Amino acid sequence: MSTSSLPRTLGDGLSLAFREWNAGAESIPLVLLHGVTGSSADWIATARNLGERRIIALDARGHGQSDWDPGEGYGGDQHFADLVSALDTLELERCILAGFSMGGGVAMITAAALPDRVAGVVVADTYPDPRMTPGSRRIAGWIAACQGSAGWFDPAIARQFNTRLAAGEEDRLDLWPMWESISCPALIVRGAHSDVLPGPVANEMVTRQPRAMLETIPGVAHGLPYLRPRELAGSIAAFATTVEAPPAGTGGRVRQEIVG
Repeated sequence: MSTSSLPRTLGDGLSLAFREWNAGAESIPLVLLHGVTGSSADWIATARNLGERRIIALDARGHGQSDWDPGEGYGGDQHFADLVSALDTLELERCILAGFSMGGGVAMITAAALPDRVAGVVVADTYPDPRMTPGSRRIAGWIAACQGSAGWFDPAIARQFNTRLAAGEEDRLDLWPMWESISCPALIVRGAHSDVLPGPVANEMVTRQPRAMLETIPGVAHGLPYLRPRELAGSIAAFATTVEAPPAGTGGRVRQEIVG
């Protein structure tokens, strides 16, 4: 594994950090996107179980070793622009994206907006609905309470959560149009006990995206990369293999799972 700093090509002067494994591998690169308040370090255990493919895990702006934004721009548009800049700088013409929680939302946007560059997309315990699920509301409250005490992400992120919750604003980006327009194979992975991605929401995602399949990891809630990295890696690796060599007549789709 190597850790590097990735200069951004956009005009605000920020730089993004990233971790990389198996730089010389010839398979389609796998790009990993972490959740809010996380970092590329969250993916280390998962990456170690993904075999010999090239893997790149980014630190989002305001997280990990990446720069904090003086303008406090931490919305989906900024994260999407950062990812595009990273793909261009790393000369990744085509990749498989895997995003956890917040990173899954960025992966949805990117797969929909750049279909020629995303061969497949994995979204782990995240969802496109603009309404907060009970788990998302709980996490938002925890982040809002971290003002001034967090050293591993920009405190501005906590202030923004606090301001929105205090004002009664619980809406998120409506990513349903993005999710429905994705044309590459897609994998949804959820924890069986997750209240961030409840079963009914996962089922709706499968219904509204015909190229998606759903896998549920038992015995865990939201924290898939931390608590079930080996199982998550197995799901991602099997999906990536299918994307690279889809079975005849399936278009890369293996199966759908409906949560009872």
